[in-house]
Parts: sequence; structure tokens; C-alpha cells
Amino acid sequence: MMRWDFLTAAADALMVQFEEEIDLEINAKVHRLAYLLNHNDYDWVVEVVTSYRSLLLYYDVLECNEAQVKQALRPLVEEVLAAEDKTQSDVCQHQIDVCYDAELGIDLETVAATLGMSTDEVVRLHTDRLYHVYTLGFAPGFAYMGDVDEKLRVARHDTPRQKVVQGSVAIAGQQTALYPQTSPGGWQVIGRAVTWPRLTPGDKVQFNAISRAEFAEQCKAHGVNHD
Repeated sequence: MMRWDFLTAAADALMVQFEEEIDLEINAKVHRLAYLLNHNDYDWVVEVVTSYRSLLLYYDVLECNEAQVKQALRPLVEEVLAAEDKTQSDVCQHQIDVCYDAELGIDLETVAATLGMSTDEVVRLHTDRLYHVYTLGFAPGFAYMGDVDEKLRVARHDTPRQKVVQGSVAIAGQQTALYPQTSPGGWQVIGRAVTWPRLTPGDKVQFNAISRAEFAEQCKAHGVNHD
């Protein structure tokens, strides 16, 4: 049985915390619990915030106290733990075109050299799997996805850049992400996308490699300046 526990986070907030690791099954349980809380008529639920392996619940202290919240949550957690996870056909899958060009993926060549492989191999490893959206954070719409192939894992930059261009696709450790707007960032940038869907936790993402010419065509079609 998966381990879990309650943790008091504030006078009006309670955390449900699962195993201490980043894991697809654990993350699926977190989002299933969030779904149950958000889609039932609980007057005391104020806000539900999810992460990789925990759920933070803000509740109305005028409606209930912590003991009552725990009493209500226990059967929901037990239901989630007993339920089977969603199959691939039950989740939303997205395709995102990415140009893995050295001028756009400004860390692509460095990543390849660090890992002792060609840039083509970096691209192959990054596009060769379906990624899971674990959670959102850092900036609006910034989706933390995984898991990156073990052969492709590199550390973040020691010093983050002040500016990472919108649409940049990057990797860091076992995670990958797409910067939805231009912002500071410390991940290793290996490519860039022109368009992308709005991602939500639990979604699946496949990155597809496109040429520089195809990237330019997409930029023109969508009125995007790629310089």
C-alpha cells in the first residue's frame, strides 16, 4: 500500500503527502484526489493546489475544523489508493513541433558535448517518448514534464539566464519543459516551438522535430518573430 500522511500547513490549510519520490503513479493519485475535491459539493473547500506528490487543501474555517477535514479526506484518499490509474486513452495527449536548431536551442551543442553524444542523438532521445505533465508552477502555464531518458539528463545552469525566449524547450535532470513566455530560467535550452496547447496536470506530450525551414513557415503563419 502506498504511504501517505496529513501535514498541517496553516491554520486553514492541510496537506496530503504521499511517497517521497517523483513517480507517475503517485502523481496520478494526487490529481485524482484533486478531481474528487473539485467536483463534489464541499462547501468547506476553498482551493486545491497540487504538486508532484502532494495536495494542499485550503478550507473554510467557518465551516469546519482540521479534525473534520481529515475525517472527510480519509475515505477519499482510500478511494484514490484503491482505484486503478487512468489508461492512456483517458488522458489528453498533445503533439508539439520543436525546431532543434543550435541557434534556437542555445544549449543543444553544449548538452551534446557534456553527454558525449551528437546533437542528433540528443534530439532522438528527447523526441522518442511520451511525457507526463506532473504539475504547473514557476510561471503561469509552465508545465513540469517527465521523465527524460536517463542518457539525456543534465544539470541546470549554475547561474540562471536573465532571459529565456518564449517557446524555448529545455531539460534539467529528469524533467523537461516549454517556457510559455519569455522569462528568466536556468534549464538547458535545446529547441524552440512556435505554438503549443494549454497544458494541465495529467496531460501527455509528444515533441516532434521539425526543420528550420518548417519552423520559419510556422512563424510566418502565426505572425511570430523568431529572431
